[in-house]
Amino acid sequence: MQNRTRNSHPKLEWFDAAIGFGMALAAVVYGNSARIPGGAIHQFLEARITVVNALFAGIFMLAWSKCFAALELYRPELNGVFNRLIRIVQSCVVITSFLVAYLYLSHTKGPTARIAVIFFVSSIFYEVCRVFGATWIASRDPQLVVILGSGRRAGKAWRQIRTQYHSTVKLVGFVDDRPVSEMAPDIAARYLGTIDDLSDLLLRNVVDQLLIAVPAKSCYGMAQRAVFEAEKVGVQIAYLQDMFATALRQTALRDPELFTELDPFHEGYVARQSVKRVIDVIGAFVGICILSPIFVLAAIAVKATSKGPVFFVQSRFGHRRRLFRMYKFRSMVQNASELMAKMESRNEAEGPIFKMRNDPRVTPLGRFLRVSSLDELPQLWNVLLGNMSLVGPRPMSKRDVSLFSDASLMRRFTVKPGITGLWQVSARNALNFEQWIKLDCNYIDEWSLGLDFLILAKTVTAVVKRSGAY
Repeated sequence: MQNRTRNSHPKLEWFDAAIGFGMALAAVVYGNSARIPGGAIHQFLEARITVVNALFAGIFMLAWSKCFAALELYRPELNGVFNRLIRIVQSCVVITSFLVAYLYLSHTKGPTARIAVIFFVSSIFYEVCRVFGATWIASRDPQLVVILGSGRRAGKAWRQIRTQYHSTVKLVGFVDDRPVSEMAPDIAARYLGTIDDLSDLLLRNVVDQLLIAVPAKSCYGMAQRAVFEAEKVGVQIAYLQDMFATALRQTALRDPELFTELDPFHEGYVARQSVKRVIDVIGAFVGICILSPIFVLAAIAVKATSKGPVFFVQSRFGHRRRLFRMYKFRSMVQNASELMAKMESRNEAEGPIFKMRNDPRVTPLGRFLRVSSLDELPQLWNVLLGNMSLVGPRPMSKRDVSLFSDASLMRRFTVKPGITGLWQVSARNALNFEQWIKLDCNYIDEWSLGLDFLILAKTVTAVVKRSGAY
């Protein structure tokens, strides 16, 4: 499945180990606090780090990460509360014993037993919060999986989902060309259609991953077609471990898991995405702080010039087609949503989007807010929440997405939506829907941190010139 279900997650393991070492150091300091003269703790912390201590720090973090990884405590789908608690205690016993052994072998003076108890209790408390917190987060947004196949392999995959991945994976259903009468009753009850229905299925349903569970030799053509349809919309592909027993494309299998992810992005991409998130948080926080006077003035102006709330809040489709609440300063009359149905015939845009140059629902102040892009400022809050990025495709409404007729349009949801993007710096409303989507796909294909900075710089120019806005 995705990275969160892999056994190996080096960055998480080392970050966790660094926190563990910090707790060990804190336990040593607190355990010796009674023996340290008043006001001298800072001198203790400023003591020169020896080579032996530095070597121990590295070995300790390595031992921590390997111990917790060996007991699968970096996998949120691990079953059973009691099972996880036992493994946490086992890991903490091992790592506490390692710390105590070092204190004895290095002839460290101090209350070793007290230090061990403090570290043991704190490490258990921390790991309980981390392990169960990760499971809770994963269960709130499970992976939605469609299984290609309806035979033995498909049954095996579904059993694994129900038993091991039940908290992090949800089955949408099965797709296969076999007659329903030949399927097991439980699979037949969840049958979605044939391979010919897959494109429309991926268009009308939120699907994160397509699991190929058919014999490679006899169903290779169907599997290839399914892969093509899934890749077209940005859905991840996974294979059963024994899928390629005939050695066809055996090199594609990288993990000894039941599910093997074919990640389209290398590790460098993931690292740059992490940097992008840091930039988003810093940029949004700084932007809110600097622009707070404008927020206040805009809010007062909206409230004073028309009836209704200050903010326009609407459900939009974001990353992986998950709905989130997007915030804007209200630029239309209070009942704009109700008037929408009566104005469909006056739509000036091609495709599933709605645009009117002189939309009667827009208030006089709202027209200024739109032209100056000030109505978009509350979306900085969406960036802080993680629903959006500073740069990315625009989030789309339920109405627009419901009118999509081509499954390939769903590819735009493989990245987080943004406040600004290539569309906003490329004449905005002067572009038709086809050009808009092309720009979104170009952004996804060519994304880099440099491109984001370039778009942000061009956004400033576009806002000042009010290019294509109405």
